[in-house]
Amino acid sequence: MNREERQKRLKEILEVRRQKEIIQERIEKENEVKALLQEVFGESEVFEIQDSNKSDLIVEDFSANFPFTFWNRIDWKNVNINQIEVVDQEITSIPSLLISKGLDTSIPIYIFWGYDSHPCIKTKLTNELLSNIEEIVWLGSDLYIYCLTQKYVIEFFHDDTVNIGWV
Repeated sequence: MNREERQKRLKEILEVRRQKEIIQERIEKENEVKALLQEVFGESEVFEIQDSNKSDLIVEDFSANFPFTFWNRIDWKNVNINQIEVVDQEITSIPSLLISKGLDTSIPIYIFWGYDSHPCIKTKLTNELLSNIEEIVWLGSDLYIYCLTQKYVIEFFHDDTVNIGWV
């Protein structure tokens, strides 16, 4: 094997190793999310952890519908977004608030965190989920609950504000 062949082979080996590390990190993130959901909810809620491709598509759709500020927050001043700020005491009333705005809360939603590569979680918007939201927010700095079909979002921002938005 000459020098060029060895360099090429080394690059191939390093790429395979990098891919294995990426897969291992995804598995670890998925296991972290599974353990957290099991600890907080047990068997009382149904969650479906999305693979990385599906998670990427969900976040891309979210980003296309809800523009962000440069400090990585939804740009609530955007004229195309309807927005309501919710205080902590009203978090469990979010489903009825969404229904009053003509949105269907029985349609599946996706949960994902900002600033991290945890997978998206598909579930239903329930009072139990919202009652325990503080238990799962800590996994990332910000948490988003997004309805792909109804185009609404609930943003739990790290400054302790909760906003609901829809387009």
